[in-house]
Amino acid sequence: MKNVALIDSGPIIALFNSKDRFHKSSIKFLKSYQGKLISSWPVVTEVIYLLSFSIEAQSNFLEWIERGSIEIVDLNVEDLKYIKNRMKKYSDLPMDLADASLMCISENHGIESIISIDSDFSIYKSMKGKALQNLFKV
Repeated sequence: MKNVALIDSGPIIALFNSKDRFHKSSIKFLKSYQGKLISSWPVVTEVIYLLSFSIEAQSNFLEWIERGSIEIVDLNVEDLKYIKNRMKKYSDLPMDLADASLMCISENHGIESIISIDSDFSIYKSMKGKALQNLFKV
């Protein structure tokens, strides 16, 4: 899909945490990004947990979603097999639920780009052996 990218929890957490070392670069990148952002409920859960230091930051994040800044894609029971297999394959990293959910969405929707501060997405490969292109250069 053109002009569509997945977004991982790292840049989102940085966006809502002014003390995060990627805060300014996340703001700059997301202000300039001209496309649709897609994520998953496991990523939302991870972000809320990691912003638990501030109910205001959590609330701001949820309002950001409500305003349509990102689209949250649902996963279904059939996706669990893919997610479980990916987590097993990359257990040495390890691959967590949020990352596996993003790889699943990538495969299901043909999305080839991601916005992440993690280098793991250069290691994770699709079923066709392709890594996602990380648009966020840190």
